[in-house]
Amino acid sequence: MISFHDRYDATIRALEEQLSDIIDSGQDFEMERNGDVLNLEFEDGARFIISPNSPVEQLWVSANYAGNRFNWSDEVNDWINEKTAEPFRPFLAASISGKLGASISL
Repeated sequence: MISFHDRYDATIRALEEQLSDIIDSGQDFEMERNGDVLNLEFEDGARFIISPNSPVEQLWVSANYAGNRFNWSDEVNDWINEKTAEPFRPFLAASISGKLGASISL
């Protein structure tokens, strides 16, 4: 069985690669990883912060002045928003797209 930390780390590593490719394609935002926390900063100074909450085994996203918590679902093999049931990547892609004014996919 895969541990929470291993699953989170794999998710963040894959996300870093995808976001790096998006930045390299000319989209204007910055990405920085500090330990387990991934920070995205946009031209207007807004920040999205993606971090683990190990005690409750959740992936947390602070974006657009709101906190979003995602739980792992073995059933769909993805992180799912505990309030909206939206998968993590479509949620993050829509949030980033909104900030950039351009559609991206993850």
